[in-house]
Amino acid sequence: MTQVDVSSAPTRYAEALLFAAEVVDAATRPPHGDHGEEVLRDPYAREMLRHQRDWSWCDSRQDVDLAASGALRATVEYVARRHATALPDYTGRAGEHWPDVDDRLARLASALRFAAEAAEQAWPHRLQQVLAPWVRQRLAALLTTTGRAEGLGSLDARVRRAVALALQYRSVRHELFADHHWQGRPAAPWWCLDGTLAARSPFDGYATGQVPSYALRLTHLDLTTGRGKGELTVAHSGTTPLTAYPVTITDSAPTLTTDTEAEHRTAVCDAMSALGVTHAGRE
Repeated sequence: MTQVDVSSAPTRYAEALLFAAEVVDAATRPPHGDHGEEVLRDPYAREMLRHQRDWSWCDSRQDVDLAASGALRATVEYVARRHATALPDYTGRAGEHWPDVDDRLARLASALRFAAEAAEQAWPHRLQQVLAPWVRQRLAALLTTTGRAEGLGSLDARVRRAVALALQYRSVRHELFADHHWQGRPAAPWWCLDGTLAARSPFDGYATGQVPSYALRLTHLDLTTGRGKGELTVAHSGTTPLTAYPVTITDSAPTLTTDTEAEHRTAVCDAMSALGVTHAGRE
């Protein structure tokens, strides 16, 4: 299947995102019958048509990112408001609503990868080697094609999570770039994604390489036992290769190898706290 790219985005990107709105419409119903059905839908449709015209003025990587994230944000806001004002209705199977449901999921996945790539091109960062594979793996897992027999509730949940994650990823890419390059911002916090990835990139305006950026990726975490595994990636400025340290989690407290620098150990504890692993303690 042809992937969404800049040349095809004006016609194919919004169309792919509209499937997410169709799914949430099918999986919910207004509390008072059909009354008010179009109150949210009509403004959303007009917003998507407006964003389709945004592509005509794109002449930079930042413009492409703005156009892509605008339509994506409109979709995320629509599905959230629909769920907030409607009742769940999971009657029927996905294949009964969309005989080509697997193709539609594939097109939505392509659109979300395009949005991620637009953000990466607009806001490059040394943690790209960690962030880019991670988001593609998560989107692929959420939008895997499982056949026409899937229930509407399951399809609705994973489609909503996928579009929200894509928009969150765009925001994190922008914030990491801004934290690292723009002087005068508050102290850089940890930016978290999907409860399993946290990244931080403090200001290093003089590119001395003395201010590292960090990404902590949890590969497994059992909240019942507090045991898990992860990997801390450290990125310095310049041409220094990224360094990865394995992380072992016991009783919700992280352990790194004994030769790991103290500042990296502190970074792991702070990242776990940002991800909501509340019992993380400092060694």
